Amino acid sequence: MLGLLSVVIPALNSASTIGLTLSSIFSTSFPRELFEVLVIDNGSSDGTVEVAQRFPVRVGRCAERGIGPPRNLGIRMAEGNIVCLTDSDCVVEKDWLGKIWGFFERHSDADGVGGPVFPYQRSQNKIQRLTGELFVEDQRYPRGIKKVRFGSMSGIIFGSNCAYKKDAIRSAGGYSEPGGSNLELAWRLASLRRNLFFDPEIRVCHIFPSNLKSIFRQQFKWGALSTHMRRTYHLDKGAKETVFISYFLVRRLLSLGFPKDLEKKLLHFTQLASYNLGRICGLRL
Repeated sequence: MLGLLSVVIPALNSASTIGLTLSSIFSTSFPRELFEVLVIDNGSSDGTVEVAQRFPVRVGRCAERGIGPPRNLGIRMAEGNIVCLTDSDCVVEKDWLGKIWGFFERHSDADGVGGPVFPYQRSQNKIQRLTGELFVEDQRYPRGIKKVRFGSMSGIIFGSNCAYKKDAIRSAGGYSEPGGSNLELAWRLASLRRNLFFDPEIRVCHIFPSNLKSIFRQQFKWGALSTHMRRTYHLDKGAKETVFISYFLVRRLLSLGFPKDLEKKLLHFTQLASYNLGRICGLRL
């Protein structure tokens, strides 16, 4: 028997989106008595907590900034044996909790599972729509269930769409702080021979940034984090990595000379340049 599922949602100034997140979770057909929802506020100043309290949730408050501390607090507060995580700018599919429950019932040896993240289709401007399309294209999601391998980016699981047995997370020491990367946690668990899987049927939609400044900041942060992780696990190639990144960006820049889908290509180049600038800056730290 799996027992209770605990859904943990870290939130910071998410008043405009967290209502959608919680509405999607509580609209699920999964039995209400089998799950709880915890919203962990990270110091919001925009009414995030007030919106969350309109729903039957438990609210925790975490003063230490970063995604790691609120995720870890939510895991400590969780009463369930399985902790499901999503973000406060995501919308889960109607059968999200049911599919997570079913996966662990069918795979008793699994310590964690995650699935794809797709763009949220409603009320999107052009930047959000194209960003979502590019994100999905770049991920190249596996078509079937795939085991997560240490050091591999194929079939990775995201912090916005994952679930772990609570004892597995605790055995690994939880999320890193203040970083809190789910990829880093997944690699760490895989290195400890824990069984993690990607399941393409467990789906979540993400509300992507609506302007170029937000995209740049997000991609730069992801790039720097990627370099930090590769350095931590001795996977980076130092100066060779910088040369490769520069060559890759030059090739992408030259492709802009072809007018077909120019808007999409420009946005993709902005994303890649931001991400790889973060990687290069991370290499120099």
